[in-house]
Amino acid sequence: IFSFQMTHHFHWRLKIAEISQHQLLESAKDFDSGVKDIQPLKIEASGRRYYRALAATNSYVMCHDDSPINGQSVFVDRANKLAHSNVRVPQILSYEPEHFLTIQEDVGDNSLILKENFYQDSSLVFKALSLLNDMHKAELNGIDSTFSIGLESHTKKFSKILCKEFLQIEIFDEFTDFLEEMRPELLNQQWGNCHFDFERRNIHEMTNGELVLLDFQDLCFGPIGIDLAGILLDHYIDCDLEILRSHCSTFAEISCYDISADDVYHATCWGGLQRNLRIMGALANLYLRFNRPFRLKDLPQILANTITLSLALNQKPLAIFLQDKVAPELHKKLESL
Repeated sequence: IFSFQMTHHFHWRLKIAEISQHQLLESAKDFDSGVKDIQPLKIEASGRRYYRALAATNSYVMCHDDSPINGQSVFVDRANKLAHSNVRVPQILSYEPEHFLTIQEDVGDNSLILKENFYQDSSLVFKALSLLNDMHKAELNGIDSTFSIGLESHTKKFSKILCKEFLQIEIFDEFTDFLEEMRPELLNQQWGNCHFDFERRNIHEMTNGELVLLDFQDLCFGPIGIDLAGILLDHYIDCDLEILRSHCSTFAEISCYDISADDVYHATCWGGLQRNLRIMGALANLYLRFNRPFRLKDLPQILANTITLSLALNQKPLAIFLQDKVAPELHKKLESL
């Protein structure tokens, strides 16, 4: 990693919203004098902001993130360790810890979320699952294993935030029983390196067909079903359990773990159920706390897939609650916004 010296002294410890593009442009020019312009790329739910710095013949991605938890220092450390373990991630070209700023290899905008009929493209799914397996094999020291500690609070985002605060409905009586059944299903499955958001949006395809993994700063030690659900259970299309079973069988064949196809499928369904409940609560929270209504548009599809998973796992009280209570109230709420 190469650090660069700032020739312009700014108040870098201001909040992200107060960092100007002009300041970032000047910093990019310090790194590469040929940089002429900076274009905003995206804002993550965590507050991380990405920009593309454009030069005549090169481009770079800049990220500013002053998050006290899993911020730039964690991202850089994970990037180096993953790359050392032959997991394809963006190269860190420059890092200045005092300024919470990284300049990274530009891997383009061709994320797998843009691939139509992704789940019918067996070769592309195989490449994505191979990338996940590479991550499982990576030697990562010091990653946390707090997933089990946060498991209940993650899932209660659904009951407390989505249901009670957003939809103003009470959770069903058997919800505590459901949590008690779900907990061992997650804790007793195979655990490994867990990206925690291993979805198509965070995997980009290079022009040579190589897949690159992004946004891995939240990587932890957790159940493999979480990441398998991230890539195999989409938030944007209907869940097809037959196709899911097929891809789970593929992963069982290539996995570094000795795990059967049935066990992979079971882990993925339970991981998907927990992940969906958490994310529905998180999306409602982004609206309630930060007034981001655009984050709500994915809720109906996630809800539909959660019903499918609930029925597949014989969680009938949950499925009935989602169908009879949550779905109609969510429809009315979204119509009113």
